[in-house]
Order: sequence, then structure tokens, then C-alpha cells
Amino acid sequence: MRSSRRRLLGVLSLLLVSGLTVSVVAQARLSLGGSSSNYGRRALEGGFTPDPVEVNIVSGGALDSSNMSLGSGCVGFVTRQPDFILDYSDAANFLRFYVTASGDTTLLINDAAGNWHCNDDSNNGTNPMVDIRNPPTGQYDIWVGSYEARANIRSKLHITELQSRHP
Repeated sequence: MRSSRRRLLGVLSLLLVSGLTVSVVAQARLSLGGSSSNYGRRALEGGFTPDPVEVNIVSGGALDSSNMSLGSGCVGFVTRQPDFILDYSDAANFLRFYVTASGDTTLLINDAAGNWHCNDDSNNGTNPMVDIRNPPTGQYDIWVGSYEARANIRSKLHITELQSRHP
């Protein structure tokens, strides 16, 4: 009888710990498709001017995106809500996002079709860049992360339709 109770208590303890683990993982998810961001929201149509659009952002956050199974190259520490939201319409055939900063930043983008695009380093440097060919129309949730935990780096997000512009 005692061994049955011990087994039952062991199983209940395991379920409790498992439930807490699932809850913590669910809380660590990023906020997608919402209406608020850390550094603003802007609507752009294909052919926008001036090009590039530039947004000042401070990178980083407490969430480690490399543990979220978002896809290849999705690394860095970010906040739950996006840093910037782009509402893109009348799409051109090419859209580039890149970051300029004095430290090691990362870039995570969830496009209007729900696809993840991520980058850590580009052009032999520590600034990230993401190119999207035939970008879908709609909302883009954008995070500028810090490669290292607890690093907050003053950064500039650039959005362009011109392939000649890059970090």
C-alpha cells in the first residue's frame, strides 16, 4: 500500500513539474500579430520614399530566441513584443531589413505569411541583414536582438527595397 502511494506521489510530482515547464515555455513565446511594439509601427507601400526608412531601437531583452525553435539563424536575446511593426502593402519584388549598431546584434522577422527570417552576422561583420524576395503584403513583426545576454545596444533598423543598400 505504501509503495502504491509513493508511486502515485512520484507520478503527481512529475506531472506538476512537467506542467510548470510547459507553462514557462508558453510564457516565453513571442507576441505575434499584435498591435503594439517597443519602438513604433509604420505603414509602407511598395516604392516608398525616402528609402531606406530608419528606426532607432535599443536591442536586447530577457528571452533567448535560440531556444524557441523559430528556424535557422534565429538567435539572440529579445523582448516578448516586437521592437517594430511594419504594415507593408502594394509589395515590391524585394524587401531588405538590416541593422547598424556598434555591437553584436541579431534580427528576427515574422513576415505577413507567418514565415520566420533571421540573421546574426552579414557582410563579414556583426550587423544582421535579411532579404525577402517577393515579400507578402501585411504585418511584419520585427525584433532586434542582442547576441549576448544583458546587452542593450543602440541600433538603427533600416528598411529598403533597394538591393544596393546594406550595412
